[in-house]
Amino acid sequence: MIPGRVRSGLRRLARAALGGLDRAEGLVARTGDPDAIPIVISAIGRTTPVDSYWAEHTVRSTPFRTARASRRYLRLWAREYPLFEPLMELYGDHRTDTVVDYGCGPGNDLVGFLVAGGAHRVIGIDVSRKALELARHRLALHRIGSDRVTLIQVVDGAATIPLDDASVDLIYCEGVLHHTSDPDGILREFRRILRPGADATIMVYNRDSLWYHLYTAYRRQVLDGAFAGLTIDEAFQRNTDGEDCPISRAYAPDDFVAACGAAGFRTRYVGGYFAKLELELFASLADQAMKDGRLGEEHRQFIRELEMSSDGFPRYRGSYAGIGGVYHLVAPLAS
Repeated sequence: MIPGRVRSGLRRLARAALGGLDRAEGLVARTGDPDAIPIVISAIGRTTPVDSYWAEHTVRSTPFRTARASRRYLRLWAREYPLFEPLMELYGDHRTDTVVDYGCGPGNDLVGFLVAGGAHRVIGIDVSRKALELARHRLALHRIGSDRVTLIQVVDGAATIPLDDASVDLIYCEGVLHHTSDPDGILREFRRILRPGADATIMVYNRDSLWYHLYTAYRRQVLDGAFAGLTIDEAFQRNTDGEDCPISRAYAPDDFVAACGAAGFRTRYVGGYFAKLELELFASLADQAMKDGRLGEEHRQFIRELEMSSDGFPRYRGSYAGIGGVYHLVAPLAS
């Protein structure tokens, strides 16, 4: 369970964020025709099973009816994923920035950056036409016009991003690269389109997490008898976004930092934010799992090394041990 003082702190963060959204929305320019926001289709590349899967499994696929309901959903994420907002550093002041939301889905963080962050311009990119249509509808509720947002549909079979070199001030990519066929190619494209000195914030699934070692390896494989005959990585793939999800990787932090470095970034691992389920299972099953010889030694050793931080969350080797592994990347200044 989440300690009471942490729950109170998260509620204060959520109320502050919502109040900021309410105030900011009154300042949004009412220019342009929100219903006329085009969806630009990139003609580069081939489709893969990733495209068809996410076309059918769009996250939050019910359209919002009001801007207030849309704002309320932003607050919901803070409750469902403890430490999500502080680790991802949302949403800041972006009044002069061009922001890319890669894998924008139906527009949760498009709204966050445009309304709460006041971004000058946001470019939302996704493989799912359905998700982009939902995002366009949601932006219309907030009276965001095409002068401030561009929506682009790409395909998984090509890492190419149809933007100019050094044309972007911030890249935000939450929960996407671990589902793609060529994450290294996408990272190289991120480096190309970011201006020197600019930042990227990326979340990929975290191998050093309660989800991987306690939920997947113990609760699902040992106690539930699920995923018989599969390796832990194969079981993890089927235990995140649906059993038929074609790609779902968990990255060890050192491995993802190395991949970002190979693409030309200076990279810092921040830690993993939590799904509420992870914290509930940690409270109820961690001691049992450590004593259960059916659980592999790798997973029991992970649980043994967990320590509680001063703010009441489990850490592994000094970093928060949630599924949402967060990395802050910087594009080096030109020499």
